[in-house]
Amino acid sequence: MAEAPPHRPRVSLILHKFSRGGSDRVAAYLANGFAAAGMDVEMVVLCRGGEVEALLTDRVDDIPVTYLGRASASRGWDLIRTFPRLVSHLKASRPDAAISTANNTSLATAFALRVAGLRRARLLLKTTNPIASSRHRGIARAVRRLSYALIFRWTSAVWTLSADESAEMRAAFPRFKTLFRDVHNPYVTRAMLAPADKARAATGKTVISVARLTAQKRLDRLIAAFARVADKDSRLVILGEGEERAALERQVRDLGLDGRVSLPGYAADVAAALHSADLFVLTSDYEGLPAAVLEAMAANCPVLCTDCFPAARTLLDGAEGCALITDTAPAALARQIDSGLAAPRPTRLRAIADLYSIDNGIRSHVAALKESLGCEPRARG
Repeated sequence: MAEAPPHRPRVSLILHKFSRGGSDRVAAYLANGFAAAGMDVEMVVLCRGGEVEALLTDRVDDIPVTYLGRASASRGWDLIRTFPRLVSHLKASRPDAAISTANNTSLATAFALRVAGLRRARLLLKTTNPIASSRHRGIARAVRRLSYALIFRWTSAVWTLSADESAEMRAAFPRFKTLFRDVHNPYVTRAMLAPADKARAATGKTVISVARLTAQKRLDRLIAAFARVADKDSRLVILGEGEERAALERQVRDLGLDGRVSLPGYAADVAAALHSADLFVLTSDYEGLPAAVLEAMAANCPVLCTDCFPAARTLLDGAEGCALITDTAPAALARQIDSGLAAPRPTRLRAIADLYSIDNGIRSHVAALKESLGCEPRARG
């Protein structure tokens, strides 16, 4: 009698929509990686209408993608109205593991599994922005923590973006300290790690930022500081798109920077731009682990960044040519930009970025998933 084929774990990756955010690009990479590791993978997308839907679905190799609705103007409303369909879908697909790919789908995924009665399915949560050191305050912060404490009771593992974030989470949720496991997100492509094809321009320094044009990113800080940069031949390029475009363009005009600051929009591939830039600057209020910082490092482009994510100091302290922003006031930040532009270009940042390459990131997640499914022993540390 022939032996039964080995069981292929069924994995459901759950996301809100294919937006411009890095978490959705990571979800596409992971879907391919889990499938290549011998798993039966599907992507469950709550809403159609993501800004880069066509681009990201082109990047998944024969992975079934199921949409449960269309995006509205409110993410909260999207989560509520698609919840019954998510429950029905999970009941039908019966995954061995359901992975919430971002903070914004954690509660919906957790409750949908419970309502579907899938108590044996592994619930895995990927963090995208800090939970323990959240920007929320007062009642909102308390409710947020209580909500996570509730669903952590049903969770097999919480995949954080860094060891620093895991430490924060253990301190904030000591009852669940064994859940937190840091993984390397797959951010950096082989093209980003490859040597630059072209020599950088001999004249005119370029400051670059890669960020969604949203309030979180505080690009107004960067533009205000750039107006005070001493090198008036330098230029600032901001790659990204979002609802703050009109306000940022108005600020550029008001400061008389039309000829020196450009906002070309969203770029699917930023490797060439980062290779040709002289300094990368990120001025966000908060982040999880910003892909753009690691992508800049892959190009050996020095990084100047606010202390906006748990691993910021660990990643940037001592990294050649990189620094944390010590003061976001325009004059002080301008001085740090001036210093960054005057310094020689680093040569050793690429080795740091390589830890977050697509290949290494997928390996990290496959090991974490197999561990949760009982295929591999739990890693120490």
